Amino acid sequence: MSRIHSKNPIASLSILIFGHFLNHFYAYVFGAAMFVIRNDIVMNNKQIGLLATIQMVVFALCTFIVGVLGDKWLASKKLFVPVGIFFMALHLIVASIAQRYIVLAIAAAIVGFGASFYHPVAYAAIADLYEDKKGLTMALNAALGMIGTALTPGIIASFSEWIGWRKFFLYFGLGAIVLTFLMFIGFNRLIDYSFEKEELEQIEKRRNSMTMKERIIYWLKFEFLAILTLAVITCLAYSSLRSGLYKIVTQFLSIIFVDYYDYNILNAGWLSSVMLIIGGLTAIFGGILSDKKNTPLTMFISLFGSTISILLIFLLGKNTGTWGIIILYFSFIAFLHFSSAASTKFVTEEVHQKSRSTALGFLFAIPNTLAAIFPWSFGYFMDNSPFDITLIYLFFIALVATMLTIILFARELKKKK
Repeated sequence: MSRIHSKNPIASLSILIFGHFLNHFYAYVFGAAMFVIRNDIVMNNKQIGLLATIQMVVFALCTFIVGVLGDKWLASKKLFVPVGIFFMALHLIVASIAQRYIVLAIAAAIVGFGASFYHPVAYAAIADLYEDKKGLTMALNAALGMIGTALTPGIIASFSEWIGWRKFFLYFGLGAIVLTFLMFIGFNRLIDYSFEKEELEQIEKRRNSMTMKERIIYWLKFEFLAILTLAVITCLAYSSLRSGLYKIVTQFLSIIFVDYYDYNILNAGWLSSVMLIIGGLTAIFGGILSDKKNTPLTMFISLFGSTISILLIFLLGKNTGTWGIIILYFSFIAFLHFSSAASTKFVTEEVHQKSRSTALGFLFAIPNTLAAIFPWSFGYFMDNSPFDITLIYLFFIALVATMLTIILFARELKKKK
């Protein structure tokens, strides 16, 4: 089993969390900017959703590879996060010169590739560093990541009025290249991994005694299939639906405020940011609850609350007035963020430490592959249906996710008897 070593675990956690902030900011600024970019490069909502779909598919495929390499090639654990930031910087530079939709699609693929380098490796490192406080540390990590996401609409709206979105993308892309080198230095000085002697002997024995085919079969049987228990599969299905909801919110929230509630770009951007920032802080409370009670309970509260919030938005509509609309959307986002770290913590609890990066690769790969259809389909409904239909669509996604959390919660109660 590999061991993580750090002379300063708090500093190590800090750089991991800061890496998550950067990962989310640079991964979501592209999608969050669509309510501004569409005024320059003409797109409908379905095309905007398709960009999110492209990003999610590339992210999913590459995340699984990163997860497997993270368990097998320990040096990658210090290399992958800075490399990811570099590619996310590159996508902003590419997008800044885009004149056609196809270039935006290429930028979406690049950011999906770059974003894939963080989660399997960094979340596994956090779980290894703080084995007894995984819920709280992962929640802190998730919260700062969510804040990175949350800042993007407001910052985009402000900079687009000041210097234009193209110069903003270019300057922040160049800034991320500098951050790449700083993060590389930090990871290499603070965090180190090594295999235990027994693990090294087993690896060497398999390498000398097995053919490549036999090694692949061994990996599939004792590492791949061992991860895919019924509980993990149920969690992956839940994460697929929650990821779909989260991506829809980050891609379309500002657009909804502009198109359906008549906010101007600046107000829509900062309203979205404030909602996402405050909502993201609820992830910390969710992490504390998952440590004190159990993780499936956190997941249930989160999705049940989101489901009820969407239902109220549908039933009450604009009749609630400006503040009523704000409160209902804030409630939806706050509940959705409450379980930001829960599924990650659940998977690390269900699999062996030596396979955590691989399992987390699955957690971010499979759900994002399945959830990739949701932003595109949501955009399709926005283009071709009344807004109430799009809300019904969100309601059913949240409702099915809630049902899956009930299965996991019931399993947890059964284990305690």
